[in-house]
Amino acid sequence: MKKTSSILWIFILGFIGGMMSNHMLYMHELEKSLNENEILSTKLADSLIKLNQLENNDFKKEKLILKDIVPVNTNKDEPVIPKNEIEQYIKLLLNNQIGKEVKNIDIHLIYNALNNRILKYQDGNYQLKIRAILVSEMMHIYYSVEKIQI
Repeated sequence: MKKTSSILWIFILGFIGGMMSNHMLYMHELEKSLNENEILSTKLADSLIKLNQLENNDFKKEKLILKDIVPVNTNKDEPVIPKNEIEQYIKLLLNNQIGKEVKNIDIHLIYNALNNRILKYQDGNYQLKIRAILVSEMMHIYYSVEKIQI
C-alpha cells in the first residue's frame, strides 16, 4: 500500500513539475504575442479614427486634406525607447489634425508643442527633439530622442 501511494505521489509531483517547467519555457512566447497584439490593436484603433475623420469631413477634390501622420526617427543608433511608444505618443497629440485642410494647420504650434518635450520611460527621462515637419497629404515628423538627467 505504501509503495502504491508513494508511486502515485511521485507521479503527481512529476506531473506538476512538468507543467510548471512547460509553463516557464513558453511564457516568453505568450508575452511576445500579447505585446504584438497590443501594438496591432493600437494601429487598428488609429486607422479607424483616421477613417472616421476622413469620412465625416466633407471635403472637395481641390482641397489638400491631411490624411496621416508619419513620425520618422532620425537617431543613428538603436533607440532606447521603443519606436512604437514614441509614434503612439506623437499620433495621440496630433490626432485632431487628421482630416483638416493642410493650409489651416499651424506648423509652428505643432513644432512648439512637440520640440523639447520630456518623455518618461521605464529607465529614465528622454527629450524629444523635432528636426523637421513636412506637410502634404501626409505629415512627416522627423525627430530624435536623447536621454537626459533631471
